Amino acid sequence: MARPAIPEATRQRLDATVEQLRALLPAAWTLRVPARNERGGDIEFSVNDEAVAVIEVKTTKRLDPRSLDRLTLPDRPVIVYADWLSPRTQALLRERGASYVDSTGNIDVSLSKPPIVLRADGAQRDPNPPPTTGPTLRGPRAWGLMRTLAEVRPPYTASDLSARLDVDNGYVSRVLQALVDERLIERAPRRPVTSVMWEALLRQLAATYSLFDSNETSTWVASSGPERLLNDLAGKSPRRWAVSGSFAARGLVSVTAAETAVIYTDDPERLAKLGRLLPTRTGANVVLAQPFDPIVFDRLRIDGDYPQVSVAQTAIDLLTGNARMPSEGVALINWMTENESRWRASGLG
Repeated sequence: MARPAIPEATRQRLDATVEQLRALLPAAWTLRVPARNERGGDIEFSVNDEAVAVIEVKTTKRLDPRSLDRLTLPDRPVIVYADWLSPRTQALLRERGASYVDSTGNIDVSLSKPPIVLRADGAQRDPNPPPTTGPTLRGPRAWGLMRTLAEVRPPYTASDLSARLDVDNGYVSRVLQALVDERLIERAPRRPVTSVMWEALLRQLAATYSLFDSNETSTWVASSGPERLLNDLAGKSPRRWAVSGSFAARGLVSVTAAETAVIYTDDPERLAKLGRLLPTRTGANVVLAQPFDPIVFDRLRIDGDYPQVSVAQTAIDLLTGNARMPSEGVALINWMTENESRWRASGLG
């Protein structure tokens, strides 16, 4: 019986896998394809012309978290190749112990025998997204809903979330289904949310939001320093305001000394006047931010004399900040994992 023909697209994807990996290997290493099949084939790694490992490659045009459940992976090492892999899909592949490569340059290949680790970053957004009629996970409404899911322990229904956030119930239901498809929450159809992968959800938010780009920010100098500024503001009335960034995280984690105060405020000019701040383009020690969405003022906490944004909001801001802020964000995520009961709310409230 004749073997099924190998689709040309599969050949091209397997060849692309080889070329991308070859570009990352030292000169002494070579790659070849000893076998092909209708889903991909095998790649043989050699060093100094001596074969050292053969790894299976499974190729596909598209792969997302929902379709990943249907992907059968072998017990031996495997590389999964697709035209593009979202950050969430990459994370789920790593959880399943699979290596991956996509056409945009996202690469994570790890072998124990021989010891090989190849990693590279490609596109974080799909360069050729398929047409969709579903809701986007971008924008203030989706952003506020996802932050709420991350920082409030379930269960709760779409109607509960709709009433709490003052958002259309149908829209909430569609976003929840999109999050189910991304394997970021667990929820049976038309039933309450029962589980939230809060860390993955925060990282999803960080991929579509930026502290300095999504909010309207301005930079200032507090002549007496940001610490004195915050203490002075606590005794005044600058309307609604809250601290984020390093000054909000330092009571929980300590990576580096806090040097720049990030302050959310509805009225930056009023706060700047009360704090006697001087505008500057360089050397700022204060950043004032008009919030992307008012939800930044939900679930404020008081640590010391001044209001601070929620732990979840602090983590998102740090992960998307500059300089050393992302490393502080990672440290805060680790703290959140070990102290979930201290920051996740028990109800929508």
